[in-house]
Amino acid sequence: MTLLSNLDCNEYLGFITRQMPSSVSTDEALAYMVSGCDVGFPVGRYVVIEDDGVKYLAKIVQSRVEDIYSIAKTPVISLEQELSMEVRYIPRFIALELIRECRGDACSPVTTPPQIHAKVRWARDGEVSKMLSLPSNGVELGYLALPSGEVLRSEFVKIPIDALKHHVLVVGTTGSGKTQLLKNMALDLVRNYSDCVVIAMDAVGHYHHLAMDNVETRVVIPMTNSLVGRLLRNIKVSEAKELAREFARRLVRYYLNEFYIRSGLKISGKVNIKVAYSREQEDAGKDKGYVVKVSKVIVKAKININNNDKEINVTLLPWALKSIDVMYRINDITGLLTEQAKLFYRRVINEVTDELPSNEKPTFKEIYEYLISPSNQSERGRTLVNYEAIANKLGIHPSTLENIVRAILSLVETRLFDVEHKAGDHKLVVKEPNYRELFKQGYVVVDLRTTSSLNQRIIVYRILNKLFRAMKPGGKRIAVVLVDEAHLFFPQTRDETEKRIIENQLTRIARLGRSRGIAVVFATHMPDDLNDAVLQLTNTKVILRSDERVLEKLGIPTSERRFLTVTDAGIGYVKSYAMKYPIYIKFEPKAFHLG
Repeated sequence: MTLLSNLDCNEYLGFITRQMPSSVSTDEALAYMVSGCDVGFPVGRYVVIEDDGVKYLAKIVQSRVEDIYSIAKTPVISLEQELSMEVRYIPRFIALELIRECRGDACSPVTTPPQIHAKVRWARDGEVSKMLSLPSNGVELGYLALPSGEVLRSEFVKIPIDALKHHVLVVGTTGSGKTQLLKNMALDLVRNYSDCVVIAMDAVGHYHHLAMDNVETRVVIPMTNSLVGRLLRNIKVSEAKELAREFARRLVRYYLNEFYIRSGLKISGKVNIKVAYSREQEDAGKDKGYVVKVSKVIVKAKININNNDKEINVTLLPWALKSIDVMYRINDITGLLTEQAKLFYRRVINEVTDELPSNEKPTFKEIYEYLISPSNQSERGRTLVNYEAIANKLGIHPSTLENIVRAILSLVETRLFDVEHKAGDHKLVVKEPNYRELFKQGYVVVDLRTTSSLNQRIIVYRILNKLFRAMKPGGKRIAVVLVDEAHLFFPQTRDETEKRIIENQLTRIARLGRSRGIAVVFATHMPDDLNDAVLQLTNTKVILRSDERVLEKLGIPTSERRFLTVTDAGIGYVKSYAMKYPIYIKFEPKAFHLG
């Protein structure tokens, strides 16, 4: 036990000194403590200053160790002299940043400095959260922590649902814990909010494994013609139900192999599969030949990990688009058309539709093939292709038609449209799922691993547009969208047309979606490649380990960058309008995670 001016170091650390002025200005609030206690004073640690009914919450921002020879400015002319002189410590001077000023239970920003000789002590359990007025309800982010990673175990940091609906950006290098934080949040939301749907846009494959935490999971699997063809290779069936069941079995095998077996996990025992499908005759009046649509495949399986079995309950939802459903809205999901092309696109499509002999609406593939086919017109001895003839007829510049042709070709090459496969007398078709069922309470993963950047954007924008329509203004439901690798879907671009499309999507889902109960959590390790609108629309930012340049871009104070460039995984710096002061958090894995 060490005493300083009758202070017990087990109770108090020291007091505000008269030797250095304490000051509060519009720029900063600082005080200085003197202490003779034989304890460490780590930078970032919270202390409380008690001053005649007023309490101040402060943070250590500078810790100095000196002895009497430093004060006396005694010259040292050799190492021998340095080592021969007895070390005689003087009381330590600790610089404190004043954070909150509390009178009773009312806390506010600091407006007056503490009195000289006001006593200083460590903050007690729960005291920091109370003085910071941290939210007591909401989605848990982690423990309140210090920059060093030391945890205040009794104090949790939560983000209220209302703040979540003002959107969150998580930034950190690879391995800093971004994905784990998002999965922790998803697990908390699914378990504790009965009116919430969580939708994870998964470009890597990490979000499926929440099923291992006893979370019923709905998985949207985008299907291309090539993937369906691969799954149904060499299939031989005589009945429509056989086609549906065999497709379901092969889809389940594909899913388990991709997300569990390839990760080193094993399947234990029998896999239970239930398939929901519909069928209708392809040609009326014929006895055989059905069009089969598989709407969902329910899977129950046991996954063995460390000799323990965990049961997963997953519903697979095949997903593909019909040309007719998005024919006149392709720019909403692609941004491929120029301003001129947007003006004439509908007229061109109507012109093609009128020329094609089919009674049904044509597919993108049929439209493309028509546009590049020879017409019955010629010019200067050369036969014109149909898009050139249409350009002449409608008075449109050929380059505008060429942009439309390229856009349609890009859609055809995604192979996401009009997905079907012939098997004997029957045909399997894949369409969009029932979105009302997809967006009901629970957890949804959209598998985006194996698709191109254009495919990913089409899928994400389409599902977000459907979500926007499904969520009603003023409703009680919450939809939380997790967008990991957000720079892939909302990139920074110099193309003004593409930039406008991306920012329209962001405005629609983030700014307008807020009143519909939609919250978006963006995560990226490349904020330079992320559209600037994301930075503007996210009112809570969680910064994990990052490069100096990234921290500067995000406006992180220089004093914090020293820690954030080298901090361990799972430690983050949080800035939010829902919190009175930036804080550090530390989170630990709560959700099952591979990779």
